[in-house]
Amino acid sequence: MPIFSHRSVRSVLALLVTLALILAVLTLLGHAAAQSGGGFGGSTGGGGSSGGGGGSFGGGYSGGGYSGGGYSGGGYSGPIIIGGGGYGGGYYGGGGGGFGILGLIIFGLVIFAVVGFMRRSLGAGGGGARGLGGLGTLNGTAQAVSVQLLLAEGDEVKRDLQRVARSGDPDTNEGLARMLQEAALVVLRHPERWAYGNVERAQGAANSADAQVGAWATEARAAFTEQTTSNYQNRDVNTGFEHRTDYTFQKDVGDLYLAVTIAVAAHTLATLPPAGVTTADEARAALMAISSVNPGDLIRAEVIWSPDAEGEFLSEDEAITKYPKLTKL
Repeated sequence: MPIFSHRSVRSVLALLVTLALILAVLTLLGHAAAQSGGGFGGSTGGGGSSGGGGGSFGGGYSGGGYSGGGYSGGGYSGPIIIGGGGYGGGYYGGGGGGFGILGLIIFGLVIFAVVGFMRRSLGAGGGGARGLGGLGTLNGTAQAVSVQLLLAEGDEVKRDLQRVARSGDPDTNEGLARMLQEAALVVLRHPERWAYGNVERAQGAANSADAQVGAWATEARAAFTEQTTSNYQNRDVNTGFEHRTDYTFQKDVGDLYLAVTIAVAAHTLATLPPAGVTTADEARAALMAISSVNPGDLIRAEVIWSPDAEGEFLSEDEAITKYPKLTKL
């Protein structure tokens, strides 16, 4: 007597065909969700923060030894997060093409573990949120701040950020500080385009502040699938700048927004307004603080924007899904 009946074989075959069709649809959706992005940055210590080149996220940014979130190394106690506002707890959609479904699941589990670890560290800190009125008030600590803005269109903003990436040198403290200052200035010049925003702050040991900036940068990069402009530390006399011209996208009616994230860790930052729900004034003050960081105080700087291709923008629904911490300015 056969182990499997003809009916059970047909059922299994039907199930396999259905799964294949679902996988094909998901793959097509993943390619349709392709999104370009650009970025540059590094650490003044010269280690672990050099960037990978362009391409998709499937490569893992291994080209120049980019460390991703920066949560490696011993003795990490976690920074104290101050403020944040935004939708909080919303679904974070990380693009499709380069990651794949399995990659998205793994990324979500990693983020969940990191956030849980940071919360436990915060709880063990015992009232570490003092000094809320300004980040430069505690001795023996480093500070970190992230400004994320959603701009209405802004191809000229992309071109200016690409220019900074192309002409800058992140391998020197002075060059990295100059790139950071110019990027902040690019965004400050277009306040009329600011639609949504989020300012986050943290303080702790220098390595913790560095790691927090790495985490913010990783979160911003996870929102797109193809890095088409980049310039990260490569410890090479030749420039690390790369710009891809082979990327294509499908423009949809209603696509409007450009996301820009600028994050910095420094030994000293200018005093910021009290933490709370992000406003345009707070975003402006944070950008001014970022633009005034001295090369000697700089620990790490990251600038990320998406989309990067000219004419490519996000719909409001896409932007809210990919950048859930933003609040309307």
